[in-house]
Amino acid sequence: MTENARTWFFKDGSYPSDLGVAVESADDAASRLSLPYDERNTMFGLVHGGAVASLASISALAIARESPRAVAGPLRTASLHVGYVRAARRSLTVETRAVRRVRELGFFETLIKDVDGNPVAHASSTVSEGGSDSAPADSPPPVPSSQEEAPGAAPPEDAGAADAGAIRAAMAASPFLSRRRLRLVGVRRGAVEMALDAAAANLDGDGAIHEGAVLTLIDAAGATCPWTVVSPSPGASGATIALNAHVVGPLPGDGLVARAVVRARDARICWTSVTVVDSASRKVHALGTVVYRFADKNGP
Repeated sequence: MTENARTWFFKDGSYPSDLGVAVESADDAASRLSLPYDERNTMFGLVHGGAVASLASISALAIARESPRAVAGPLRTASLHVGYVRAARRSLTVETRAVRRVRELGFFETLIKDVDGNPVAHASSTVSEGGSDSAPADSPPPVPSSQEEAPGAAPPEDAGAADAGAIRAAMAASPFLSRRRLRLVGVRRGAVEMALDAAAANLDGDGAIHEGAVLTLIDAAGATCPWTVVSPSPGASGATIALNAHVVGPLPGDGLVARAVVRARDARICWTSVTVVDSASRKVHALGTVVYRFADKNGP
């Protein structure tokens, strides 16, 4: 780790310094950090989950800061997913590697172990290394709470929303989505609702909706929603750069409905939350977050 990067992260009184994080090695491909077991980082004698998650972020940012393309200003974690394997009562080691760098984005994998070599947590993160392109943009208007609390009630189409016909045409043009028989139920600025039929191609061996089909529904709804808050130019495009999902209990054999709502965005990236419910009972079956990036030629 260069002295410049070390100074950036570990100034006196900074958060990493207060944790007691030490950098064993760091370059633009990988980093290795350690955290001594200290009572100030614990709760009920265990290393706090927030401290563990922080290690994933700090280690990824340490690599990003070493990149020749890294900007002088603050980096930011656009997406972070942490899986906690076991509680920790000992000092920790953190190993992170860069998976890929493309444009202003860096993708990283992290494994956190205790000093005995036992896995404590694993994480994946997406760091934005962008400069001026990451300038804040206006957030979409909030969706009324009554609509958020009642997923399955299709959002009304309004004049400010993206053309529903264009969205349906794009879905129909995708062989994969066509086979899933996804349907756009409603669209408004900052919100869309999609339905997934219980077609044979969407079921598992027991006749229930397959988890893969649910993930497809989350991604499709979450990646479509950002287009309701921009005015796309000819040839405009984008892509999902991160998806976090949680399947809540056994899945039904009936159709599902996904409600996606844009929570925040900047000039390039949009964060959308997705709730998947049973189309009949409105019981929640899955929750997700989709992070979507507009291509360079798109304007907010």
